[in-house]
Formats: sequence, structure tokens, C-alpha cells
Amino acid sequence: MENNPNLPQDLLEDNILTRLPYKSLVRFKSVCKYWYALFNDPIFLSHHLSNFIKNHNTSHNVLLRLSFPTIFGDGFENYKLFSLSATTSNDDYSAVQTLMPKFNMLSTKFQICGHSNGILCLSIEYWPRSKEVILYNPATREYRYLPDSTMRFRASSLALAVGMGYDPFTDDFKVIRIWRGDRNGNGVGVFRTNCVEEYSLSTDSWTMWNNSNAEHFLFDVDCFATCYKRTYYWWAFDREDKSSIILALSMEDEVFERVPLPHDIDISDPDGRSLAVWNDSISLICCTNHVWTTSIDIWVVDGSGAEGSWTRMLSIKDLADEPKPLLFWKGNKLLMEMSCRKIKSYDVEEQKFEDVMINGHPVWHSSQAVNYVASTVTLKSGNYLI
Repeated sequence: MENNPNLPQDLLEDNILTRLPYKSLVRFKSVCKYWYALFNDPIFLSHHLSNFIKNHNTSHNVLLRLSFPTIFGDGFENYKLFSLSATTSNDDYSAVQTLMPKFNMLSTKFQICGHSNGILCLSIEYWPRSKEVILYNPATREYRYLPDSTMRFRASSLALAVGMGYDPFTDDFKVIRIWRGDRNGNGVGVFRTNCVEEYSLSTDSWTMWNNSNAEHFLFDVDCFATCYKRTYYWWAFDREDKSSIILALSMEDEVFERVPLPHDIDISDPDGRSLAVWNDSISLICCTNHVWTTSIDIWVVDGSGAEGSWTRMLSIKDLADEPKPLLFWKGNKLLMEMSCRKIKSYDVEEQKFEDVMINGHPVWHSSQAVNYVASTVTLKSGNYLI
């Protein structure tokens, strides 16, 4: 294998093996020792991921979190993760339950806190311990528990939100966590502020941001929206008038910046809004409830971060079921959770709905979704689901 006289080694590796589907790489690891080592080499895996993203539409697959009722009543829902693929040829799609690592706590409630290049970030709901944040590669079933925070808070402190992104400049996965920190003042009792820390996969450690302006805003649990082009987007509140706002946080600095909103829109309802990537731009999806129907407006920003202007691209009128917008997939299809407890895909060009088939009846307002691309990126953790 290593000295094939008929095929140059660089041609075999660069032009053939790096273009194989990730499932083939997993299978071919057992061909020989050289291929096993090659398919675990970080440089090879980086080239493989670059080729995959270049030659595939990475918005065609979705990971979907849903909650289902149990016999124990409210507050004891069973959270599950599903994969939704675009390979179905007819107008209906089936969501298939996906394996996920177990949290150390007994609760099954978890949040999807971002996805990038095949790596999924999960955190347990309402639990501030850092060991309950997990990075997970569903394709290889490798997972990694994040280490404990280096910050020291009082027991009443709470980790409000977690967000994850990938920095192509440093080839590193980053996790941002915002704390509502209760700390001892200089002899004047306890004061409450927002604190921010950043995790780096390359160093497997947390770093506290000392100059963050997070204290100027109010954050709620599950306020992370998305990460796109090295910028994190967050839902927040103005500290003075408590109005809902959008914040942008660039990977290059530690400063939250307000994103100007389109004129005269309401983003106060968490279930009636979504920030999603559509046609290589950040889009804002807003629902407006009328007397008997609901409409959806979709805005696209020209620019990124806190700069740029919004343009309303289209409106979806007269929806009988109240929707919760999730994200775009398959190009121009908007995935939504409907008040009838069904997941539907709406084609904005053909203006028609398609059903997503799910076994059971999910709890209303329990859905989260991220666009997903499978990859062989390794977390170097040694932990795998069997």
C-alpha cells in the first residue's frame, strides 16, 4: 500500500483519499497500518474537511433536538436528538434518532450550543458546572467533557449561556460561556455582574476575559443564536429599558456590539424569532401574530457583525398554525416547528409545506436545530460511544 508502483503516493492521498466520504475513511482504517495512521493524521483530516466543504452543500443536513412528554408530568420531558437528511426524494422527510453521550447529571434536558465542521456542542440545561458541557462528533461518536472553569464564584452564580464556533485562522474550536457571577465586593457585600470565559480545544483550557463589556447588557438562559464567519451572535436585553436586542461578538476582540435592527420589528418573543444563515448571509426571521393568523418576515443583512443594513427579502402570510422558525436548509427551505406539534419544511420559492415524519408527539416549543456536516475531525479525547 505504501509503495504502490502504479500510483504515486501524493496523488493517492491528495486527490483520492481526501475526497472520499467520511464513512469510507472509517471503513478503510482497517486496510493497513499506514492508512490507519494516515486517517488519524491532523493534516490529512484538515485537507479532507476542506475538500468536503468545498464540494458539498453543508446546509443539506440538520440535527434536531426535540422533547417528549413522560408519565411523570411537567418538568420531566425526555430530550432526544434526531438527524434529518435531504436524501429523501419525495415531499416528506423522516427524522432518525441519533446517539448522544450521557451527561453526568440525571436530567435529560440539554441544549444545542452550536455546531461547526462536524463538532457539536451540548450543554445540560440550567446547570452551571463546566464538566456538563460536551463536544461531540456524531459521525465518529467521539466526545469530550470540557474541564472545570478556572473562575471562582459564589454558589449562587449561574452559567447563563454557551456558544461554540470554529476559528479557521487558528484552526481551533472555541466555546464562549457567559456567567451571571455573584462575587464578593471590597468589603461591601456581594455584587452581581456578567463574566465571560473562552475555552480553546487546542489547549483544553478556559481563559477569563478581563476587559469584556458584558456587564452592560442582560442575558438570559439559552441566549446564544449562532456563529458565522468568526462572529458570535447573541440575544440580549438593553440594561436600561429592557428591550430585546441582538449582539455581535467577533473572535478578534472581547467586545459585544449591538446589531442595528430593521425598523419597527418585534423580537421580544423567543419562540417567534431566529437568526439563521441563508444564501451566505445572516438572516433574521420574525413572526407576527394577527387575530386569526400568523405571518413571517425574513430579513437579510448586507454585511456582518454590528455593521450592515437589513433588507426584507420575503414574507410568508396567513399561516393558520403558529410557527417557531428554526433555520434554512436545502437552500431555500425553512424548517419550522408548528403549534400543531409538527415539524414542517416550507419551500419559500414554491410556497408549499413538506412534512417531517417523527415518531411521537414532541412538546411544543421544545425544538432546536443546527445545520450539520459530518466529518472525521478528532477531539483527541479517547472517549467513544459504543
